[in-house]
Amino acid sequence: MLLAAVIIPLVREPEPRLILVRRAAHLRRNPGQIAFPGGIIDAADRDSEAAALREFEEELGIPRTRVHVFDRLEDIVTLALSVSVTPYVATVEPPLDYAFTPDETAAVHEIPLAAIYAPGALVHGVERGVVHGGKAYDVPSWLFDYGDVHVWGATARMLHALVSRFPTAADLDRAATFAVERP
Repeated sequence: MLLAAVIIPLVREPEPRLILVRRAAHLRRNPGQIAFPGGIIDAADRDSEAAALREFEEELGIPRTRVHVFDRLEDIVTLALSVSVTPYVATVEPPLDYAFTPDETAAVHEIPLAAIYAPGALVHGVERGVVHGGKAYDVPSWLFDYGDVHVWGATARMLHALVSRFPTAADLDRAATFAVERP
């Protein structure tokens, strides 16, 4: 099984938001899908957090020094059972001058935290026509839609884990504030 790590990036401004990326369409794994910035852990990475920060910087062009990790969620195994992903919750200091390359990232989406925490926003449903091994399957999944952003699979399960750990947007903001302000 491959090991990967992602950053769940929280931009703490008057209207807090999370950052998601649309993966480039030509990528071998999860082409065109909405995901948190991150990727496979390389042998040169000190640990999974270092890998997540490296990938964040590579995918968004924002220096990892502007990212403050304050929590780690439980690992998520992808539906294909081929990758175990470690999600780290972090704050990102604005300004957000994205300098991503189309080699990895097709687009960046900033989703208002209020939209994720809105009643009924994150639903348990079925993702239809998920292709694996050349066959299409209907799979149970958490789902989240915001405009043209459709989140499902491991990323939606991470969103669910986030709102389970922090039941309100205020809880998440308090945890981020405490982490940033502690000595």
